[in-house]
Amino acid sequence: MRVSAVVSALLCVASVCALTRAEEYRRPGLEGPWNERHLTVPMNSVNVLAGPGQPMLLGQRYGDQVVEAGPQFIHPGPDWKTSPPGNQLWLRGGVAFGLTQDWEAGALFLPFQFTPHFSFSNITVFVTRGFRFGDVDAAFRLSFQTPNKNSSGERVWTLNPGFPVLWRAGRFRFDGAVLVPFATRDWWVGLNVPLRASVNVTPHVFFGLESGFVEPRFDVAGNANVPLGALAGYTELFGGSVVDFTAHFAWDRFLSPAPPEYVSALDVQSYRIDFGVVFHTLVR
Repeated sequence: MRVSAVVSALLCVASVCALTRAEEYRRPGLEGPWNERHLTVPMNSVNVLAGPGQPMLLGQRYGDQVVEAGPQFIHPGPDWKTSPPGNQLWLRGGVAFGLTQDWEAGALFLPFQFTPHFSFSNITVFVTRGFRFGDVDAAFRLSFQTPNKNSSGERVWTLNPGFPVLWRAGRFRFDGAVLVPFATRDWWVGLNVPLRASVNVTPHVFFGLESGFVEPRFDVAGNANVPLGALAGYTELFGGSVVDFTAHFAWDRFLSPAPPEYVSALDVQSYRIDFGVVFHTLVR
């Protein structure tokens, strides 16, 4: 009886959510449901980034580092060699601003790594110029991280320029990009083609699947991979803010087309978990 009551209650909640109109939690100047949003943040609004899944963070990879907002747990399997080895726990936070209808800028300026050692890591900065064509958005995005020093003591900048696209079709939404990360001085170059298909099952609840192709560095043999991941989110209105609660799971090295010798092409022991919250609010 208790199980039946719980199931009935959940069905009632789902029915109410399904009947909820998107406009009931949209605010002037802010975008509401996930499936209706544009590629860039609306003008005079700000996203407080403390959770994964937002468009400006799709494909933010720098070498083997996968950048997302919010708490992040990375478990490297035995075939994924990290330096230093072991699980990684991160916490990143930042903002994205809508400068105009088509220009967006922001940064993850609070990047903390807690394990296997504590450090204040590289700040990730992004600037996007968007173009809107009805249900299709396109953009040019320049992302980069604050520099590291290489073995020779030289400052190395890592940049991640590319061309994101977005297509909306009713409740469905498709995000993709072609990105070409590279580093100065060391002059390595990579390729990243992230893909995400998502759907709003109600105006509040959305789910997505991710894949694509990643070659972190062409100068490292056997490093190409096909990732596989899933995104889940819930959108709600609190006061004057639209809020996304999101969670993300990914096998970042799910399938390697040409792995090194004695390394399995399929890697489900290496995975990443991200979760958190994003606030969409107007600049006052």
